[in-house]
Amino acid sequence: MNNTYTFVRNYIIMIKGTQTNCNNYLIKQLPNATVFLNNNLEVVHVSDKFVDDYDLVFDTIIGKPIELIFKTITQDCIKSLKSNLKGEKSQTHCEFFVTKNKEEKRFKWKNVPWYDQQENIIGVIIQTEDITKRVLNKLKLEKLESVLNGKSEIAKIGTWEYDIEKNSLHWCNTTKSIHEVPMDFVPVIEDAIDFYKIGFSRNTISMAVNNTLKNGTPWSEKLQIVTAKGKELWVTASGKPVYNNDKIVGIIGTFQDINDSVLSQIKIKESEHLLKTLIDNLPINVYIKDIESRKVLVNKAECDFAGVSNPEEILGKNDFQLYNRKTAQEFRDEDLEVIKTGKPILGKETICKAKDGSTTSILVYKLPLVNSKNEIEGIIGMSLDITETRKAQQKLEEKERNFKSIFNSSYQFTGILDLDGTLIELNDTALKFAAERFEDVIGKKFWDQSWWPKETATQKLLKQTIKTALKGETIREEIKIYDPNKKLIPIDFSLKPIYNDKNKVVSLLAEGRMIAEMVAAREKIKESELKFRTLYELSPVSFVLYDFNTGKIIDFNTSFKNTFGYNEESLSKLKFWDLFKERNDNHRKQAHEELNSKGTFGPFGEKLNHRKGAELTVIINKSMIVNKKGEKLVWTIIQDITETEEKERQIREERKLLKTVVDNLPLNVYIKDRQSRKILVNKAECDYMNVENADEILGKNDFELYDEETAQLSRNEDLQVFKTLKPILGAEKINKCRNGENTTFLTSKIPLKGENGKAYGLVGISLDISELKQKEEELRSLINVTSLQNKKLINFAHIVSHNLRSHSANFSMLLEFMINENNEEEKRTLTKMLVEASDNLLETLDNLNEVLAINSNVNLKKSSLNLNHNLNKIKQNLAVFLKDKNVKIINNIPDHTNIQAIPAYAESILMNFITNAVKYKSPDRDPVIKLGVTQKSGYTILSIEDNGMGIDLKKYGEKLFGLYKTFHDNPDAKGIGLYMSKNQIEAMNGKITVTSKVGIGSTFNIYFNEKN
Repeated sequence: MNNTYTFVRNYIIMIKGTQTNCNNYLIKQLPNATVFLNNNLEVVHVSDKFVDDYDLVFDTIIGKPIELIFKTITQDCIKSLKSNLKGEKSQTHCEFFVTKNKEEKRFKWKNVPWYDQQENIIGVIIQTEDITKRVLNKLKLEKLESVLNGKSEIAKIGTWEYDIEKNSLHWCNTTKSIHEVPMDFVPVIEDAIDFYKIGFSRNTISMAVNNTLKNGTPWSEKLQIVTAKGKELWVTASGKPVYNNDKIVGIIGTFQDINDSVLSQIKIKESEHLLKTLIDNLPINVYIKDIESRKVLVNKAECDFAGVSNPEEILGKNDFQLYNRKTAQEFRDEDLEVIKTGKPILGKETICKAKDGSTTSILVYKLPLVNSKNEIEGIIGMSLDITETRKAQQKLEEKERNFKSIFNSSYQFTGILDLDGTLIELNDTALKFAAERFEDVIGKKFWDQSWWPKETATQKLLKQTIKTALKGETIREEIKIYDPNKKLIPIDFSLKPIYNDKNKVVSLLAEGRMIAEMVAAREKIKESELKFRTLYELSPVSFVLYDFNTGKIIDFNTSFKNTFGYNEESLSKLKFWDLFKERNDNHRKQAHEELNSKGTFGPFGEKLNHRKGAELTVIINKSMIVNKKGEKLVWTIIQDITETEEKERQIREERKLLKTVVDNLPLNVYIKDRQSRKILVNKAECDYMNVENADEILGKNDFELYDEETAQLSRNEDLQVFKTLKPILGAEKINKCRNGENTTFLTSKIPLKGENGKAYGLVGISLDISELKQKEEELRSLINVTSLQNKKLINFAHIVSHNLRSHSANFSMLLEFMINENNEEEKRTLTKMLVEASDNLLETLDNLNEVLAINSNVNLKKSSLNLNHNLNKIKQNLAVFLKDKNVKIINNIPDHTNIQAIPAYAESILMNFITNAVKYKSPDRDPVIKLGVTQKSGYTILSIEDNGMGIDLKKYGEKLFGLYKTFHDNPDAKGIGLYMSKNQIEAMNGKITVTSKVGIGSTFNIYFNEKN
C-alpha cells in the first residue's frame, strides 16, 4: 500500500492539471481501493476497486462529500480526515459498511494528506482494504476458542503438548486445575508421570508414553492421579504422536477429570448390588411377572417358598406350573385384575396350596409394573408367609384368654395404664370392690377414679408417681382409698413399668392389696418394738448383736457403750471375740457348737476388756436367731459383775481382816445378846478375863463374870443402849478384876440393829488405859515442849482416832456378820478375819507407837557421826538386796564428812531413803543412786539423787510426808517411811526438801543441823 501512495504522489507532481483524464484513467486502474478528496472532502478521483468494494456508481459519487456517500461514517473518521488537511501524518481506522444487499462489511481505512507540486495540501488520499472475511474469521476463531474453553471447563477436559526436541511440556489451564497446581506452574515430563498413583496407574502411563515415543502408539487410559494437594482423582489420559517428515517430534493429548463419573458408576454398582442383596435378603417373597403372569424375576425368599435352590428353575414359569390349579387360577385372576384396572392389591390374605398338598397362609401385595410409555407390562408381586404368625396369633389369643382369667381371678386390685395415665384395663376384683362397671372406669384418668380421695395432694402424688414409673422405676407406697361405703382403708399400692421387647416402657401395671389387718398388726409390732427398744436402750444390762459366722458386731445398746467404753467407730474394727482376753479356741468352738445345736449358750463367766484396757468380770448368755435373709445372728446379754465380785472379795477380806484385827486388838471386844450374854469375845477379852478359851465365857452374862456392882452398872448401860439405840462411846470406867486389881477402861457400846429397827444385841469395846492414865502427866509435859510438837500430836491424834474408828467399824461389821451367821464354816471364816483385823490393828498401833517414840524422845542427844562410815554400814546390811536389784551407788561424799545426829535416827534415815530409791525404781532401767554433801548456813546437806519413777509433786506434794500416804502401786508401800524420816529429821532440828520429775527421778536434800 505504501508503494502505491508513493507512485500516485510522484505521478501527480510530474503532470499538470491538463492531464486530468489521464490521471483519472490511471487512478481507476489502481489495484487497491483508492479515493481522492479535495479540501472540502469531496470526491475528486476514485478507483474502480473502491467503487466495486462499496457497491457504488462512479458517476453518482464524483464531486460529492464523503459524508453523503457513507452515511455510517463515524465522527472519529471525519476528525481524522480533517487533521490530514492540517498536515498530520497518516492514520488507520476501521469502518463498518452495509451494502445494498444488506450485507455487512468491514474495511480498514488509511488516509494521508494530498500534496501538489509546491507541497501544498490540496486534499486527502484514502486507501481502504476489505477485511470483512478476516474479521469474521477472527470472530469465529474467538467464538470457537471461547466455546472450546467453556466446554473444556464444563467437561473438565484439558490439553497438553510435549516437544521432544526442546524436552518441554505444556499444560493448559484446565489441566493445571485438575492437577491442583498454580497457573504459573511449569511441568516437566518426569513430574507429570509422578502425579499418577503409585502402582498400576503410574506403571501404565509410563509404558504408554514410552510406547508412543518408540512406536508411535497412541493411548487412552482410565487412571488415578494424586493432585498437588493430596487428593486422589480418576482421569482419562490420552495421547498421540506428532510427526514432521515422518519423524516423531512430540506428543499431544487430552486430560479429563472423570472422578465424579467413576464414583457415580461405583455408587450405581454398589446401589445395584445393595438393592439385589436387599431384595434377596428380604423376609418377604418378591417377584416380577410379565403380562402372561410368567415370572421374570424372583428373590431368594420366593425361591425358598417354591422349594427350589436356583431362580432359573422357576423363571419363565407361570403359577399353573408351580401351584395346584385352584391356587394358580386365583393368582392369575388377581394378576389380570391388576393389569386391567391398574389398581394394586394390598395385604390380601390367601391360602396357598402347593402341588405337594401343603398349605400356607400368605399376605399378597400386587402392583402394576409400568414402563416409560406409561403402559402396564406386568406386575410386581410380594407375599409374606404368615403361617407362623397365625399360629402365634392363636397362641397369643389363648394367652390373652389365660391372662384375662388370671387377671380377673387375682385377689388383689390390678389395673393397666397407658403412658398418659389413662386406665385401659381393670380386673374384676377391683371392679367389685369399687362397685363400678367396666365401661364407666375404662378410658378415664387413673387419678380421677372414684376410689381416690379428691384432695389435691393425692391427685398430685398420683401424677408424680406415674411420671416416676414412666422413667423405669417401680413405686411402692402405702396409701388410703375409699371403699363403696366411703370409708378410707389402707392398701399397699405399687406401680410398675411394663416394657416391650426393645426395653421401652409401653404401659404401667398398677396393683393394690388390702392391708388393714397388716397395718393394725404393724402398729402393734411398732408398739412392741418401741417397748423393746426402750427396754433395750434403758436396760442396765448390756446387749450385743453379732453375726454368728463372721463375728461382726451389728448392734449394741447404751449400757454396753457406757459400761465398757466402746463406740461405733471402735467396734467397727473388732470382731465379737476380740472383746475377750485370752479366750482359747476350744471355748469358742464349744459356744459355736451349742448355739448351732441348742440355739443358746451360757451363762458363763468371762473376762472382758474395757476399751481403756481395764479387765472386767462379766456373766454372758447367748441366744441365736435367724433373720429373713437366712443370716444367723447372736443376741448376747453381758452383765458386768466386776463391782459385785470386788465387793464380795472385799467382804471376804474384810471379814478375815476383821477377825484378825478383833482377835489381835489390844482392845477388849465382845458381842452381847439382849440378855447381856456374851456371844463373841476376842483374845484380849479372854486374856482380861484370865481364861484360855473363849468357850469359858461365851453364853455368860456380866453377873457371872464380875462383882455385883460392876455387873449391874454394865447391865444398866446395856439396857440403855437397847432402849435408846444410841451408842456409848469412850466412857471411862473402873473395873475390878477377879484378882482384885482395879483397871481403868475406856468403854464403847454400840447397838446391833435388826431389820425391824430394834436392837438384838450390842458390840462392846473396852481399852485398858491404866498405864496411859499413869503417864498422862508425862504426856502433857511432852506436848507442851513446843507448839510444833503440839500440832504434830494433834494431827497424830486425828490419825489414831481415824484408824481406831476404822478398825472398830470393821470389828463391828464382822461381829454383826458372825452373830447372824448360822453356818459353822462361815463362822470360822469370820473368826479368822477378826484375827487378821486384830493383827493389822496391832501393826497400826506399833507404827503409831514408833511415831510417838520419835516425838516423845525429845531429850535424846546428838553426836558427831562419820557419814561415809554410816553409809558403808548401810551398804553392808543391804548388800544382797542391792546386788539383786543391780543397784549402782555413786558416792561423792568426802571421807572426813561428819554430821551431828542421833545414831539410831541417822541409820534409819539413810536406810529408808536408799531402800526407797530401789523400791521405786523405773521399770525401764537399773537404779542409780548419787550421794553428795554441801555445807550451808549451819547445816550439812546430804543430797540423795535417784533415777527412779519420780513423784508428781503438783499432785502429791502437800501429802508427800503424810502418814499412810502412798503414791505408787508398790505392794510393799505402807506410807510410813517418809513420815517417820521427816519426824526424825525434825526431832534433830533439821529439815528435808525434795525435787522430782515423773519418769526421770527424785532428789532428797536432808539438812542436818550442826548444833546439838
